[in-house]
Amino acid sequence: MNAITPLASVIGVCIASLRQNAPYFGGRVAGAAEYQRGLRDYSTSMAIPAAYVLPLGFDAEPNRGMGGSLWQIVHKHIGVAVELDAQRDRRGQEPAMLLEMIEAQINASVLNLFVPTCRMATGIYAVGAHQLDLDRARFWWQWEFAADWQITDLDGVQPQSIPLESVEVDLFNAPGAIGVPGTDPAAVFVVNTGDKPIPPTDGPWPQPPSMEE
Repeated sequence: MNAITPLASVIGVCIASLRQNAPYFGGRVAGAAEYQRGLRDYSTSMAIPAAYVLPLGFDAEPNRGMGGSLWQIVHKHIGVAVELDAQRDRRGQEPAMLLEMIEAQINASVLNLFVPTCRMATGIYAVGAHQLDLDRARFWWQWEFAADWQITDLDGVQPQSIPLESVEVDLFNAPGAIGVPGTDPAAVFVVNTGDKPIPPTDGPWPQPPSMEE
């Protein structure tokens, strides 16, 4: 597995869990690239209340790999932005009073959630929460979470290598061998590891150490 191998999406897993475990939104959960241009300034097609999972960037710990290898922990941050109805209350009191109930459902959907991959030692955890916006129609609030994600050499550029097509084992000086020692092997074994069978080599055979002295 390397960087071009498709992996399970942290955002996708969170969306699926919220749709299943946060009944307040009635399945109205989707993803968005960014709040300001992607949500606030854009008329979305979903009715409210609705929730959106957004990528919030990441920060990385120093490389802990030894001997030139790569082993890092990346802290991936995501946000769950909720859009609530504020038309009947311009102060936003009514949707604000719902935040604790909504928070409980979001926590039950996201906290301790594991992405189906071996890259996470712990589940997703909470980072914080804050208001995004309030106008005459909508109230926006965002909860923020993080996932500790492991990256290694396998995620980077892979050096080109010559494929191993076969393994040949030549046995010399076996008891009862026929022929001159050091010229012909007593037995030859070939293990093909590629798609096409490769016949054994036909010499020249190396001299045994006792004859080279």
